[in-house]
Amino acid sequence: MLENPKGLILEKSKEILYTEGYSKLSMRNVAKACDIAIGTIYNYYPTKKDLVMEMMTEYWQEYFRVLEKLINSQDTFYVKLNKIFNELSIFIKTFKEVWLKSDFYDTPDYIETGLKKQYIFIEKLIRKIEDILIKEATRKDSKIHIKFDSYETAKFILMNFISMIRMPFFQYSSFEIFLKELLK
Repeated sequence: MLENPKGLILEKSKEILYTEGYSKLSMRNVAKACDIAIGTIYNYYPTKKDLVMEMMTEYWQEYFRVLEKLINSQDTFYVKLNKIFNELSIFIKTFKEVWLKSDFYDTPDYIETGLKKQYIFIEKLIRKIEDILIKEATRKDSKIHIKFDSYETAKFILMNFISMIRMPFFQYSSFEIFLKELLK
């Protein structure tokens, strides 16, 4: 009897996806890699789409575990933001290489479900950045003053992070200079 069949299925599915690509990710190949009956996989994931969306969700959740460590560190506000930017850069690069392949979205339903999940996680990321902003701004010795709505400021930060990662014409160090002016 397997101790954690769902975990094993996800682990082997990710191995197949990352090393062999989406085209090789089939329930049959996953069952073979796990050395379990194909029916066991269908008990946990009725469709390949369900399996893929669970893997994508787990990928995002892992990023948030890393993010929590950064948020809870003793680093200064701007060091935390820089580290969040660097981790987000790695996350987006990998996400692009693994999760945004054209063969991955063979039906509009995949695209719609993937986008819904993406929006949920982006919203969560905005809220995390907002929490950091508010926490920093409320410290007695803080030099940060949020002049605009904290949520909108967090959105501004995240959208600039994403833009800088996708189109690296503007350096993080320059963005930080602008941000320091905005928050003083």
